Amino acid sequence: MSKDWEDINVNRRNNDKVVFESQFVQSIYDGIGFLKDQTTEILKEIDSTEFKQNIDEMDVQQFGETAFNHFSDFADDLSKFKDNVINKDEVPDFIKDPAREAKIALNRDVDYIRTAKRKLDNMESDELADAQEENLRVVQLCDKSIDLNDKNPEAYYVKGLALTNLEMYDEAIEEFINSLALEDNVESKLAIANVNRLNKDFNDAINVYDSVSDEVPFEALKGKAYVYYDWQKYGQASKAFSEANDIEALDEESKKIWDECSA
Repeated sequence: MSKDWEDINVNRRNNDKVVFESQFVQSIYDGIGFLKDQTTEILKEIDSTEFKQNIDEMDVQQFGETAFNHFSDFADDLSKFKDNVINKDEVPDFIKDPAREAKIALNRDVDYIRTAKRKLDNMESDELADAQEENLRVVQLCDKSIDLNDKNPEAYYVKGLALTNLEMYDEAIEEFINSLALEDNVESKLAIANVNRLNKDFNDAINVYDSVSDEVPFEALKGKAYVYYDWQKYGQASKAFSEANDIEALDEESKKIWDECSA
């Protein structure tokens, strides 16, 4: 592909549509037009009479969260467009380097993680149809965050959760370890134990849960109960569930499994 950025020829067809000779530039132009149309629709919705009539009846905090999520999704669509249309190898350094510095200055690494976490939350509430695609997008967002700031343990942790959902267990553990290398956090240890359980590395899972039993006794005991259940050691599973329930009331799903172990 030509890198001659100063010679972009433009033709116009009978319908006044702008047509670039460069397919690369045409893709960018068409994408910008789409995003412009989307922005116009958002502004129309906000300016609508119905919206103005109902705004006084809205929960302000809920509205704020909804609005943020709406614009966050729009920003994510814009980011996807950039990833799909503008190949990094085709963008000259004089554009790429200042863009990266601007993102760092705007704390975009934190924004990427926030969007990634929200996508994971949406998947847990069954709001999304294509969980695999969304998990892959979470991984991409975390990679963007890491590219801007490779010292944030949360980026590796969230990426590990998405990889776990994708059943990429070895890769997930590697990301949790990366998170622990930056910060000794119990969440990553619990996540490693859970991955070991899912991967049927039961002894390793029990050992990790034992290592955090002083920090988070309820979570450690409940986790061990699930390991023993998957391991078909139902007596030990029932005992662990009972000890966990003595600390804090178990959720309904855990109680149901506990009943199965005791039957």
